[in-house]
Amino acid sequence: MTETHLPLSVTHSVYWPSLERGSVVRKMLDDLAGGDEAARTTALRDLYRAAPAWEDVKPWAVAALPELLAMVADTARPDRGPLLRLVGDLAGADRTWQMSGETLRAKRLLAGYAGLTAWLTDDDPQVREAAAYTIRAVNRLTSVLPGLLWERYVEEPDPAVRVTLLHSSVITGAVGSGYELTKVWLAWVADSDADLRVRITALTELVALLDPSPFDAPIARDTLLGAYRDGLNQEPASLEDDGTPLLTGRRMAARQWTPGYPKVVTAVRAAFGNDVAPQVDLLEQMVALDRWDARQDALNEAPSLIQRLRGPYLPLTLRAAELLQDQEPQVRAAALRLLHGIGEIARPAADAVWSALSRTKPARRPHADDNGQVGWLTWGVQGPELGPAAQMLAELRDERVLPMLDRLLDEAPEADDLHRHIAGYGPRARALSRTLRRRLRALRPESFTDPDHYEAHRAGLLDALTAVAPNDAIDHLNQEPIDVVTLGLLARAGRTATGRIPGIRAALTVGEPAVELAAAHAIWLVAGDTDAAAEVFDRHFDERASTPQDAVAAIDGLGRLGIRAKSRARRLTRLTRRRGVDPTVVVAAADALWRVAGDREAARSLGRVWESTPAVRPRIARLWAETGDARYAFRYARAELDTVLRHNASKHHVLPAAQISEDERLLALCRKLVAPSS
Repeated sequence: MTETHLPLSVTHSVYWPSLERGSVVRKMLDDLAGGDEAARTTALRDLYRAAPAWEDVKPWAVAALPELLAMVADTARPDRGPLLRLVGDLAGADRTWQMSGETLRAKRLLAGYAGLTAWLTDDDPQVREAAAYTIRAVNRLTSVLPGLLWERYVEEPDPAVRVTLLHSSVITGAVGSGYELTKVWLAWVADSDADLRVRITALTELVALLDPSPFDAPIARDTLLGAYRDGLNQEPASLEDDGTPLLTGRRMAARQWTPGYPKVVTAVRAAFGNDVAPQVDLLEQMVALDRWDARQDALNEAPSLIQRLRGPYLPLTLRAAELLQDQEPQVRAAALRLLHGIGEIARPAADAVWSALSRTKPARRPHADDNGQVGWLTWGVQGPELGPAAQMLAELRDERVLPMLDRLLDEAPEADDLHRHIAGYGPRARALSRTLRRRLRALRPESFTDPDHYEAHRAGLLDALTAVAPNDAIDHLNQEPIDVVTLGLLARAGRTATGRIPGIRAALTVGEPAVELAAAHAIWLVAGDTDAAAEVFDRHFDERASTPQDAVAAIDGLGRLGIRAKSRARRLTRLTRRRGVDPTVVVAAADALWRVAGDREAARSLGRVWESTPAVRPRIARLWAETGDARYAFRYARAELDTVLRHNASKHHVLPAAQISEDERLLALCRKLVAPSS
């Protein structure tokens, strides 16, 4: 930095009346220089109010800087810290990227003042902190700042000054040549500083940078919990005067460089890798704190942990259920989002969710007090849809929600996924069949502006009715054209659909594998024609002539025929032993052998498929449990229980609730398999 001092005579060579608001500013400077305490406070506030935020400063600001610097240099003044802060704000310390116009002139003027760096070692901590902030204004005009600030951090005794030094070091290092060194230094500070606020500041700044350096995870966890406990994650205090734009700019700049603690929670969890115990412990401690921001952040972070790793989540689930009654709506919404997204793991919280849901009434629009979270309906892009609470209970097949779904068929029949959720209950929702039949009879194409919308709505109603009361759906099914969907519904309707047998037989030879396989399944369940069904399954279950999906469907069809397909046992056995066969086909063939011939040998050779293809493990585990092959399965089931990563976890670590439930069912089967040997 240039070693030159600005002569005070510069301030007297300015013709203030020629500047915009020059006379007013001159009066403010005089009050700052010689007024009483009240006059100085008013003048300082008015100077802030006169300067625009996020814009180029006015010429008067450049003209005022030398006089303000001279005031700061007067060690007898008690307000040197606030004055130096004003200097930094006028010179764009919160706008390091602005290098043009009057702001650039102000920065160059400040860069030429040698006393600025000397104030970093001033006796007054307020001056040192203000200097650490103000020096950001000149970081692009000098290359010595990163090293200088780091040196000052090591020698600085005041924690508040060290925090500001950290912020300024990130800014000057990230835009200069010290980017990688800045990350290493921040990690060291986060691990070693004695002050909690300094450590959490270093962590927040570190995780905001790309590819942050490793840090000590246990220390970071304790730092994070301490910061939440002490309330350090609060929004900046509201300004006393909304007419202080530069102060607003300074606060916005702080938010830009400090991302808050949610990113820190993610980074600390990631530092523990696949060690689930400390991650669960961190979230449990956060939801136990008497700080709503800690509870909200933990609840928002929990789904990504549960989606990827297996663990003891019952205490966290029960705590989320309790927080459905929290006073803060953000916490209530986060608790419900967590429970809605974790499938079967959320079952212990079903009573609490029902208690919250039963206190609300159906509405065409979401409730304003809860943002539509704990309500029957919410409003999506495509229109109304079941709220998260109702969706969760429906996905868990909680029968308490059935009367609500019945009512919604009339009050919000177009709600997304309403019919699918009803269909999921099967015969347990038979009480809704009357309403479903009435809605189907009343349905008219002219009441829909979009024909596709009409067809989708009718298909949803028909699917739900066939699932809950197949006998009641046949009149409507007789009007449907034969396709894959209709064939599936006819198979579900069974013997009541005998009037559609000619159409089903015609579909057995249409040349489309998906249609033929669906027709074979239907002809068996509707007409009991084993030979016709088996003939289609025979054509498609050889994996070399069909896609793996079609081959699996055909083999599963033979398995449903049971002993009637026993003559295919030899072909199925050869299929399980042939090299290069798709793993899903091998598992389906072993399953079919058990069902058609009671043969366990193929099931006892599925260990290699278990290890090579995690996606088929649930089916293999079910087969081993049915055949009673616990001794053979023990090694694989024990290894699965010892594996913390979910068998169906994706690289993006986002699993739908249904896949989480599938993995939990796999774990339950594995526990059953190892139980006899325990």
